[in-house]
Amino acid sequence: MSGDRFISMVETGVAALLVTLALVAGYIVIKRMVRQMRKGVVLATRQSIDEVTLRWATDGRLQIHVHLPSGMSGRLVVYVEYEQGRPEKPAFESIDATESIEASIDVRSDARAIVIEAPMEKLYRPLPTRI
Repeated sequence: MSGDRFISMVETGVAALLVTLALVAGYIVIKRMVRQMRKGVVLATRQSIDEVTLRWATDGRLQIHVHLPSGMSGRLVVYVEYEQGRPEKPAFESIDATESIEASIDVRSDARAIVIEAPMEKLYRPLPTRI
């Protein structure tokens, strides 16, 4: 085996390792972005909801506070997601939301999360622990 052939083989191996490393790094970055988007940390579109606060009232109802940015208008719908899926009927709905929304809703014990839909945005929030 000549020296040129050996150098060529080493260069090919190094190029293959670099391509593999780039593919693995790209895969990890994409998987993390998908996970963060599902958690609601990274938004794929312009954010239309500033703040969401969930807390349990003393009577057992869930109190929801949604603060909207100025200038937002449109339909805001709140669903409760249960173990077997989202019900057809919204728990709360506002046709022309303004600055903030306050709602108090009954939630069954098998509820998993609250889903808030606004124009161009859908947020999933896990329920807080009951006191």
